[in-house]
Amino acid sequence: MSIDDERDLHEQLDRALEAITPGPAPVDGAVRRGQTIRRWRRATAAAGLAAAVAAGVMAVPPLRHAALPPSPAAGHYTVTLQPPGRHAPAGEIASGTINGQQWQIAAPKLGAGGAARGLQAILASGPGAGPGGMAVAVPPLAANRADPVSWQGLGSSTAQGQFGAVRADVWYVTIRLRNGTVLTLHPVTVNGTRAVAFAVPLGAAIADATAYSRHGEIATAIPFNKPGGMAFFAAWLKPGQPGLGRVSGRIGSGTFDGNGWSATAYLGPWGVCVETEGGGVSAVNCTPATSALGTGILFWTGDAPQVAGGSASAPVARVVVHRVGGTIVQVRPVTVGRQKFFAFPMGGGYKPLTWKAYDRSGKLVASSAN
Repeated sequence: MSIDDERDLHEQLDRALEAITPGPAPVDGAVRRGQTIRRWRRATAAAGLAAAVAAGVMAVPPLRHAALPPSPAAGHYTVTLQPPGRHAPAGEIASGTINGQQWQIAAPKLGAGGAARGLQAILASGPGAGPGGMAVAVPPLAANRADPVSWQGLGSSTAQGQFGAVRADVWYVTIRLRNGTVLTLHPVTVNGTRAVAFAVPLGAAIADATAYSRHGEIATAIPFNKPGGMAFFAAWLKPGQPGLGRVSGRIGSGTFDGNGWSATAYLGPWGVCVETEGGGVSAVNCTPATSALGTGILFWTGDAPQVAGGSASAPVARVVVHRVGGTIVQVRPVTVGRQKFFAFPMGGGYKPLTWKAYDRSGKLVASSAN
């Protein structure tokens, strides 16, 4: 890419990011169980919406989940990884190959327009990234104290990329794939933040990611691999720390405003992941749980039909929700493994939800006010 092409791409990125105005979260805040639960919203770009690298044209999708076409079989594949060299383009985090086809993942430095929107574009280009490449708009990369790597993802019709800021004590990260491949990721500094990235075929199962310091292993993250789709990282387990047992179950379904919807919870060493489907869109939201959750909202979807839901403590027998638009819905929790969950359609708009949870005797157990 020439200097002129790179400048044009950055200008188009700025204009695209200026057009994005993420809506406020239509939920009542963090889950109230004595600690903060982080909501993981994975954004993937469908083919044709991602960076058209050869032409220097890209459209950055908003922070939402987009449906992807079925992935090709990922049972037989080869993946390589190369850290950025001395002459790598500015903002490049990593590059490599998928089945011999080159890919690059970068976090370009944006001008004032993109910075004003509070978003960072992540681009994956090259034939290995799939037709049209991959792109996503996320908040500026930043490490947090809890996780060695703050993983996020992006995808195309044939590939998926994983990227994230790393903590200061992380020396390197290994990625084990189910086909036996091991990738070693060394952090690089982009836009003032240390980050790592890699790409694999869409549907390729990732066994785990392990972060190491100069002194040894820090923690391991085992992702939830959506069959034929993306991998989702949430919980980090310290050496010897057990995670949740693997179990799954439908926690809600129905029709709202003419659109069918469903929600399924998947528990395992990754934590709790809830997949919602409806209106042609599939979304996965993950919570880094390693033990039983309390009562509160865990997830929501931004596409019609909008669906929200959460976890409930053992005594909860019903949850009464004052839904967007002023209507009230009563939901009875569903038990999956040893955890109760609930899900419901919440209508349009972005007004905060309020809810109350009651036990079998009608006693108030928890609410959005406490």
